[in-house]
Amino acid sequence: MNPTTITAQPGSPFIEIVRDFDTTPARLFRAYTDPDLISRWLGPRDVEMRLLEFDAHSGGAYRYVHVDTDGGEHLFRGVFHAVDSAERIVQTFEYEGAPGQVSLETLTFEEVDGRTRLRTRSVFPSVEARDAMVASGMERGIRDSMDRLDELARDAEQPGASRVVVDISMSLDGYVTGPEAGPGRGLGIGGEPLHGWVSDPTPRDAEILHRSFTETGAVVMGRAMFDVVDSPDGWADEDGYGEGEDRIPAPPVFVVTHARPEKIRLGERFRFATGGLGDAVAQARAAAGGKDVMVIGGGSIAWQVLHAGLADVLRIHLAPIVLGGGTPLFPGGNPGPVRLEALGAVSTPGAEHLTYRVLK
Repeated sequence: MNPTTITAQPGSPFIEIVRDFDTTPARLFRAYTDPDLISRWLGPRDVEMRLLEFDAHSGGAYRYVHVDTDGGEHLFRGVFHAVDSAERIVQTFEYEGAPGQVSLETLTFEEVDGRTRLRTRSVFPSVEARDAMVASGMERGIRDSMDRLDELARDAEQPGASRVVVDISMSLDGYVTGPEAGPGRGLGIGGEPLHGWVSDPTPRDAEILHRSFTETGAVVMGRAMFDVVDSPDGWADEDGYGEGEDRIPAPPVFVVTHARPEKIRLGERFRFATGGLGDAVAQARAAAGGKDVMVIGGGSIAWQVLHAGLADVLRIHLAPIVLGGGTPLFPGGNPGPVRLEALGAVSTPGAEHLTYRVLK
């Protein structure tokens, strides 16, 4: 395991932390900016980590609590000043038990000889504030966190480590399409506003889209959705994944179906999994190269993945519309509960972007 170097020169308000990781800058950067991942490593092993707020973009904020073995709660918060993809994060850090003692942290992610060198430089408001942080036992927490981060980075390199993410837009009354959706009819009657945050994004919507595109290694969809995208007015054959500057080579798409269609308008990006839902997810994981497997619909497939316990994360983009009918994400009946843990929420005019961990 790589060592962690912590430097706190006497008489100086600075602390510098350096650690090399056997992973790429992009993967390590993601571990710092994905709420599902950061909650797995930030803090000593013997504390419980709870995210209260986490919006990793320039101008966003974070707040979390560490619960120790005696039940004591220690709250921390800060603001992101700059979040530069896979290169740099600038943020403030404040322990709420010592209000007003705010440090400014700059984290850089540099590729060095096939590894990533993480360098964190913190400046405190005074030498006394820096010394008080050192005396609080900060070093143990940092070393434990860096070791846990190293373990997470190594795990992320292993085959089959891809997360399964259900990612879908939904109306306030629980529909993912309007009535009469299907080939040639798209999202159905009145359903287009569901994707207003995609077609007319704010800068924050665009950040969310970009992160989704770059983190996706494979896609899973149902046959009904495939019939829509393969229709004459569906996806273009030459399209990559994403829009404009975000466009990247299209990841493979695994379609859950009983039988391969006789004719396919689109290219070979589509693969037909006839062995059931679990088979489709397994094939997608194997093809994702450690990136996320994105389950994008339709509503029936998304719900089946959730209820079958195959999903790790649920992202709902809650659009400000009541459709009154269409395809529900959560069908009637009583198939049993799906327990979730809130990881983050971002509000834009087009949607409330909600992220949950699916509890197994």
